[in-house]
Amino acid sequence: MSVLTTCRLGDPFGNHLIEIANYSKLDYTLNCAPGGVGALELTLPTSFNASLLRPDGRIGVWRGINGQPPYLDGQAIYLIETFKFRSSWTWVRAYHASTLLSRRIVAYAAASSFTDKTGAADNLIKTFVSENMLAGIVAASRDGAETQADVSAYLAAQANLAQGASVSKAAARRILLDVARELAEASATAGTYVTFEIVAPTEGTLELRTYATVRGVDHRASSGQPVILREQAGVLENAELTIDYHDEVTFADAGGAGEQAARLIATSLDAARMGASPFGRKERFIDMSNTDAAAALQDEADAGLWAGRPIITFTGDLVETPALTRGIQFDLGDMLTAVDPRTQNQFDVRLDVVHETITPGKRQVQIGLRSVS
Repeated sequence: MSVLTTCRLGDPFGNHLIEIANYSKLDYTLNCAPGGVGALELTLPTSFNASLLRPDGRIGVWRGINGQPPYLDGQAIYLIETFKFRSSWTWVRAYHASTLLSRRIVAYAAASSFTDKTGAADNLIKTFVSENMLAGIVAASRDGAETQADVSAYLAAQANLAQGASVSKAAARRILLDVARELAEASATAGTYVTFEIVAPTEGTLELRTYATVRGVDHRASSGQPVILREQAGVLENAELTIDYHDEVTFADAGGAGEQAARLIATSLDAARMGASPFGRKERFIDMSNTDAAAALQDEADAGLWAGRPIITFTGDLVETPALTRGIQFDLGDMLTAVDPRTQNQFDVRLDVVHETITPGKRQVQIGLRSVS
């Protein structure tokens, strides 16, 4: 089995500039968890024409497996933000295009139709993005001048799919990426997993997409096409299961508009998790003073409780074989089954993170899996 990896560099507008196969080191992360933003670091020889590098220049990683035509890994485009230059090398760091959502806020007045919304989580994520980055902007209602606010010539949004649970959100002057992540968390709390990404359908285009239930394919042991990751099968090394209760929340208290005893309050608790220990009541306050909508405040409390679940993660070094190769039998965003190397217990997990490090003659792949429940 062979995997050939190259990078393709484009300008900020999506125009292809050059393919890069001669690099000293490539280190990149794909992260499809709600709100996750992977990064890419590329070390280039001094012979590389540094004038091709510019802020928001686009880098995609292309993988060719066993001589097959290369494909854009994870449909991921990274935008260059940092440069370093030495006499012996040039180094750049770029961030996944989903980082664009961190550059905008919901810049409308509180309690307006632009900030307080109820609907399917999928639709709300796209609506908030449209009204603050794309053609849905209403300049007369948004804060300040709208110079270069509408980037719909370079970023499209998938059509509304009415996926995810119905949730309420008050988001005035919040960072757009945080709003989208909290909507996804609120949907998961209500029973439907949702995630989102800005992907690249083609090398020169970008599109916001949402995914409900699973980003990829269901390959759990209970499915018709299972993929089971275990050390004993020789497909994992250094497998590690982590169950972390440090930041657990079992009682979430969200505070809305108002002062003192008149402040609007919503709470949410998990009695089962709380009862596991006499000290199991773990409280967190969520400040949402910009909302007076009871439904939205309750969704904030519920989402805060969901986000405070114990973190169950499974990591390891992936050993790809002809029978189990990422990009063929499974890939980013799939649901899989992983086996704890010590107890042999099975966990249904999501493949949220892929981290590849490539240097001449060596390729290392680490994966991050998170419990489905």
